[in-house]
Amino acid sequence: MLAKSWIVAAAMLCTVVASGSALAEDPSQPIRVLLVGNSQCPTIVNQQLLEKLAASDKEGRPFLVGGCIKGGASLQSHWEAGTKEGTARAMIAASDWDYVLLQDIYYVKAPAFEPYARKFDSLVKESGARPVLFGTASILSDYPAGFERQHQLHETMGKELAATIVDASSAYRRYFGDAPSQERLESLFAKDRAHPGLWGSYLYACMIYSAITDRSPLGLAAPESIPADVVKTLQETAWAQHQETAARLQK
Repeated sequence: MLAKSWIVAAAMLCTVVASGSALAEDPSQPIRVLLVGNSQCPTIVNQQLLEKLAASDKEGRPFLVGGCIKGGASLQSHWEAGTKEGTARAMIAASDWDYVLLQDIYYVKAPAFEPYARKFDSLVKESGARPVLFGTASILSDYPAGFERQHQLHETMGKELAATIVDASSAYRRYFGDAPSQERLESLFAKDRAHPGLWGSYLYACMIYSAITDRSPLGLAAPESIPADVVKTLQETAWAQHQETAARLQK
């Protein structure tokens, strides 16, 4: 992924709904989310996509988002960075998060993914937070095999750990459809065809929103530069995939 590294710590208060969740006991308190990942994630944090989605749901709660985001990072490299200030492990321990999203590198395979997913899952649960496995899309040149690999890795581990998963690789495939044009395939990617563009990042954010709140993103806020019909399709895609993924995890 990108050579440049990010360590982002964002704390923005907005409104989110958490009906049906134990977190809804005090609607004045924010839902605190830490995103641990790599260069698939900066747009989500830097453009406050999650916070803005949440803020547009007028019946809900504040959202507080933080990030430990480093270009090219895997869960293994995040873990092996240790516990010094600014590392994922330190940030998990240092704050009272409600959810920690764990996002691995796009080319990861089971031998490298599974042990570190387990390590982070244990650490997050020990901290009192809830782990969420965030399976992003692969690079476009690895479509569809890399997308299926991401799906299988995260669904398998989600079942083992009884963890929530964000199956965004499957959401991308759902959005593409059965016989997508090259234009549609490229529409979710940046010019490098490896990182998500704004549309892809927004689809990620909608998926995360639904995974955390179990609420639909339909009708909620979106960046003004995304056409309204595309926004609707992305929101519908995210909600449909969330429902399917949640049902599969319960089987």
